[in-house]
Amino acid sequence: MLYADLYEDRVSVDSYVTGEDCRSCGFGTRAEFLSKLKSGELSGRSCRMDRQRFLALTWAARPGEILPRVEVLQLPSPGPAGLFPLNGPGPDSPVLVSGNSTLTVEVLSSVLARTVSPFWYLVVDTLGHTVDMALVHRVLTADRIHQAFVRAELPRLAARASIMLPGLAAPLCEDLWQRICCPVEAGPICAAELPLFLGPDRWGLPGEGG
Repeated sequence: MLYADLYEDRVSVDSYVTGEDCRSCGFGTRAEFLSKLKSGELSGRSCRMDRQRFLALTWAARPGEILPRVEVLQLPSPGPAGLFPLNGPGPDSPVLVSGNSTLTVEVLSSVLARTVSPFWYLVVDTLGHTVDMALVHRVLTADRIHQAFVRAELPRLAARASIMLPGLAAPLCEDLWQRICCPVEAGPICAAELPLFLGPDRWGLPGEGG
């Protein structure tokens, strides 16, 4: 059985690790800390690091703990497109953009299920293609994202929002910004990096009793 490439090898957890992270877990060097983190030998109970920070680093270092295993799609598999509010978003909540491949939705939903922070989740009709193939076939473009943005009434619902595109769609940022006049940025290529990329202020986790 062949499983889809979720770009786990494109996560660069090393660039996020600070000296304080190492010291909070009792390590004197980044190399030692990263080795234990990536091998799974490091437990959050043995660290003084903030729980959200530790989990975000763990998921980025070991993406298989947060990402589902999904089979390779032989043909495009379209799912619903449109706007999906998560955790009661408001006018300044971030807008996460993705395509309507059922594979993409499954992967991103598994990550988004772990946050209590408010987001707008805008699923663009990419004819069921994953983001990488949607870019190849030009069914994920700044124009199509803009059309979906307007159709979902986001100029009214999220007037102060910033837009986050999938990492592979970074070349579309400038064109989209010129169309919608909202801040636009490219997120990480691998979804498992999202909690670390966004940080605790934008990526809240349930409390210990949640």
